[in-house]
Amino acid sequence: MKSGRLHVGTPLAGLVVLLVVALGFLAQRQITVSAFDRIEADEVAQDAQRIRIALDYEIRLLADYGATNSIWDGSFTDVRTADRAAFEEDFPPRDVQRIYGVDGVVGTGPDGRPRVGGLAGPQAGFVPLPAELARPELLRQLFDIDGGAGAARCGVVRTTGSPLLYCGFASHRGDSGGAPAGGLIYFKTLGATRLAMLGEQIGLPVELADHAAPANGRSLVLSGRLGELKVTTGTVDEDRIGLSVTVPTTAGPPILIGAVRERPIHATATATLRTGFLLTAAAAVLLFGAVLALVRRGVRRQAGPLLRTTEAVITSGDRSLRVRSDDRGEIGALGRAIDTMLETIAGQDAELERAATAREEQLRAAYVERRLNEQQARRRAQEMINSSIATIMDELQVVVDKTGEVRGTAGTIDEQVGVTDAVAHRVVEQAHRANGAIEQLEESLHKVDGIAHIISNVAAQTHLLALNATIEAVHAGEAGQGFAVVAGEVKDLAAATTRSTEEITAIIRSLEDNATAVTGALAAMSGGIGSLDEATSQVGMMTRRQHTSVDLLNEYLERAIGRISAMARLSEQLERRDSPRAAISAKAWIRAAGHRHPAQLLDLSTAGAHLSGSRGIPLTTGDHVEIDIPLEGGAPMKLKAEIVHHMTREDTAELGLRFTEVPPAAAGRIRHYVMGTVTGRD
Repeated sequence: MKSGRLHVGTPLAGLVVLLVVALGFLAQRQITVSAFDRIEADEVAQDAQRIRIALDYEIRLLADYGATNSIWDGSFTDVRTADRAAFEEDFPPRDVQRIYGVDGVVGTGPDGRPRVGGLAGPQAGFVPLPAELARPELLRQLFDIDGGAGAARCGVVRTTGSPLLYCGFASHRGDSGGAPAGGLIYFKTLGATRLAMLGEQIGLPVELADHAAPANGRSLVLSGRLGELKVTTGTVDEDRIGLSVTVPTTAGPPILIGAVRERPIHATATATLRTGFLLTAAAAVLLFGAVLALVRRGVRRQAGPLLRTTEAVITSGDRSLRVRSDDRGEIGALGRAIDTMLETIAGQDAELERAATAREEQLRAAYVERRLNEQQARRRAQEMINSSIATIMDELQVVVDKTGEVRGTAGTIDEQVGVTDAVAHRVVEQAHRANGAIEQLEESLHKVDGIAHIISNVAAQTHLLALNATIEAVHAGEAGQGFAVVAGEVKDLAAATTRSTEEITAIIRSLEDNATAVTGALAAMSGGIGSLDEATSQVGMMTRRQHTSVDLLNEYLERAIGRISAMARLSEQLERRDSPRAAISAKAWIRAAGHRHPAQLLDLSTAGAHLSGSRGIPLTTGDHVEIDIPLEGGAPMKLKAEIVHHMTREDTAELGLRFTEVPPAAAGRIRHYVMGTVTGRD
């Protein structure tokens, strides 16, 4: 134990020393390596100068070749006459590419429209320019038609493939006289192959890049034959540094030429600093060990009595022990200070014990007073609730009585509607019968009318025969006088018959009109009775709905009465929580029907407990169970209880238990635990 206490500071002190050395190393690395990184960035920036020089050299070669051939009579004639065959003989594509490194020659008119030439293809001959490059307005920008003989316009133009270096000239005759025939433009492909060749020439791997290098190094601008080249440098990772050169183009966005190289300067500086750190750390550890050994030796000799006394005080708790050191040094002063501290602590312990006793008594008194106030408040609240419940129950009973009266009234209305409906049905049936009789009467009248028409026709024929007989009697003279008398009587009879048939017809018309009126009246009466039937049906439906509403109202009233009645038992529920409770977090077991279910205790009192368990635990309100409750200072208690509260949440179930049998010993243990928690005592 002593050895452990003497060595407890040694690793920490060693770590402090190593931490100081490491911080020094980091500061030195930040200063030194940063300086070397700046030197390295400057060196990489010089690499950008080499890229600029290489590009200028390529442009100069292209310009020298183009200047010589742009003041040649052969090229002048080929461009002016648009003679493709002659142009290919003067500029053989394979030779031009192999010997001079030129990847394309194009002759255009003064307006920039291509006439001859193109790019050197994989086979013999030229291939046409790509569509985005063959535009006259773009080609016209690549040469100066008004420039002197051999005056070049050089730059870079983008294509969907590789970008192209170009130099454009006005095509003049050999004597430089006369107007130019058009333009001559010479191209070099700035692709991966040519950039690799450039990289070999300058000793730097270069390639086309999609994005610039990280801008955490240096940035500068270089002027060359292609314009202003923007250069950025930045570290890619710990071992590599990147370089990006932005080259402007004649039309469109610029192109990026990038290069990534190793960082030998950074690696050397880092390795040197690492070696220095290791040597410094080793020296610091050795020095720390020597100093620590000397210090520990002297401290052990002086601090032995102090350490032994302190350990004895800690082990036994006896505040009467003293160091009583006679050493005049700092260790002796420390021993005397410890003696003084022990005396002070002893006095404070006594004072704290008295204060704790008084505080415990105050807490107990305050707790008892608070519990009494809570009980009085619950009783007053329950009295107010009971009074409100009695008033509400009386009012609800009045509503129930009125509901019964409404149900009886609705039944009476329903009976009267049934009687009315039966009478209406009988009237409708009699009206239908009368309507049938009237229809038969109309049919008989139609038959009588037909017979009257027949009689009228017979009377007309008879009248005609009587007229003929009268005429024949006149012709007969004296002999026909008797026949004339008979004919006159027949004529009078026919006239009387005609008048009778007309009267009969008029009477039949009147009877038909009366029958039609009676039919209309019966139809109107039937319609009115139908409306009455519909009205009685609606009244019946309304009474049935009223019955349903009254039944639903009665159901809600019964539920409300049940809930309000449950409120009357609030005092009993409150009194179940009358015992003081204390929060507890411990695992418990609930036994029921021969099965054990795990649960988590939330709070505990002498009357019951609150637990949470799994949602699927097969328990409900009213079940009788046994519970194992763990408490400090003894074996788990086994108590019988009833579930008085059960509520299910998302994935847990909360249970409220009321103990049914609590032995005095168990009640004492629970009360001791609860009071200790409430008053803050162990």
